[in-house]
Amino acid sequence: MAKFSSTFLQGLLQPTYQEGLFEAAKGAGQTPGIMALEQNRLKEGELLDKMITTSSQGIAGAQQGDVSAVTRQIGELQKLMAGPDVTLDQKREFAGQIQQLQKLIPGAQKTATTNKAQAIIRAEEALENPALDTTVREVLEQRIAEMKKDPDAFEQYNEYRINRWRTDKAQQEMEGEAWVQSNSGAIVKAIQEADLDKLDDLGTQAADKNSYAAFQKYVDTTTQNVKTRDYLEQRSTERTNAPNLNYDEAIDQLPTEKMKNTVRARYNAYKEAVDQGWNEETKTWNEALRTRANVLEKALKDSLYRMQDAVAIADFRDTNALETAQRELIQKLELNFERPVDEINVARIAKANAKDPDDITSAEYDAAREEEKRRNRRSLIDQITIIDPEYAKEKYPPREITEDISMYSETEQAIIRDAAQEYPDRKVEDIILALRRKRYIGNKSSSDGAFGGEYMSSEHLKAEQSYLESVRSKISPLGTYTQG
Repeated sequence: MAKFSSTFLQGLLQPTYQEGLFEAAKGAGQTPGIMALEQNRLKEGELLDKMITTSSQGIAGAQQGDVSAVTRQIGELQKLMAGPDVTLDQKREFAGQIQQLQKLIPGAQKTATTNKAQAIIRAEEALENPALDTTVREVLEQRIAEMKKDPDAFEQYNEYRINRWRTDKAQQEMEGEAWVQSNSGAIVKAIQEADLDKLDDLGTQAADKNSYAAFQKYVDTTTQNVKTRDYLEQRSTERTNAPNLNYDEAIDQLPTEKMKNTVRARYNAYKEAVDQGWNEETKTWNEALRTRANVLEKALKDSLYRMQDAVAIADFRDTNALETAQRELIQKLELNFERPVDEINVARIAKANAKDPDDITSAEYDAAREEEKRRNRRSLIDQITIIDPEYAKEKYPPREITEDISMYSETEQAIIRDAAQEYPDRKVEDIILALRRKRYIGNKSSSDGAFGGEYMSSEHLKAEQSYLESVRSKISPLGTYTQG
């Protein structure tokens, strides 16, 4: 048995020592709790750090337009929130962070669309470099085609293109207007001298400024102005002695009331001097008033001629603006040649043309997609033709049919021609065969040279709708037709 010294035993009986042992024992008993609390604090701090880091990464992704990064960080927060040791208050904090990130998704999607549209622009600019490596060029072209499949990005890409086009056109219009103003004297002189060669040369210069139509309008207006001025100058008071009261028609031809009122005020001042200084019976002037009348008439002519020049410039500007507006419509339509096809229409066409509508092959989907592209292109060209028939005829000439189709009726020939325009990549013989197989035109008999057998008359074709509507509403299977 262990023995303790008397000193030690005596110390045990002292109150201060007893209190010391008591506190020590108390502290020893509490150590596991303190350690657990400290561990909880560490865990809570670590959890808070993870939450802040994850949220920050989500916010950064949203700012960059990376929607997948935002959704990925939301998923990470949801995992952390589902941990076994997460308190109710912490769950509320996590839920708040998740909600904040979810609100950022629409903005991130817009940023992603903007980034993709800008990437298309940059890639196309890179393709303009003739020294670009062939492999890089192919990769860029493939990447551009892939990015343009996104309808939202394609829409914004088109908006960038249109805005750039507008900026270029605005610059061209300013340059054209500056050119016509600096050459107005030469234009007037050419008109006065009937120098057609000079006018042709000036017209060529205007065409280089993309302002030929505006130049023609300016010449028309200026020609009328020159005739008016010649007429007024020949009858001026200074030249004939008699007063010239022939300005009413010229003033009435001005386009706005403000212009008319400005010139008419000077005309009235001139007429007042005429009334006071001209004697109609003796055909003589009061010399002082004659001098005043000459000064007033000169001011009147200067005012009128300035207005006429302003009208000519306005006609030039308005013609350019009208042409620009028309070209913008065409530009927008042409940009849509590359628009992603409507997959709903593709599915409908594929289902209508498939051998087995319940088991449509990828090849049939591809054919339906090409069919939809052709339809869109044809529709866009038709709209361009309405806006500017001459431009459409030059840029998208109709397909010429050299094959002999005289054995068909006029209505059936029209059907063949229309189908040939709808399917420019198909041989006319194949188109005719498809139309006959589908009974939209008659089958030519091999024995008697007449239509027979499965012939469907023109009258029947037109019973419910025009031939054009009939073709466009029913002939969609042409897109996937194969001989067999």
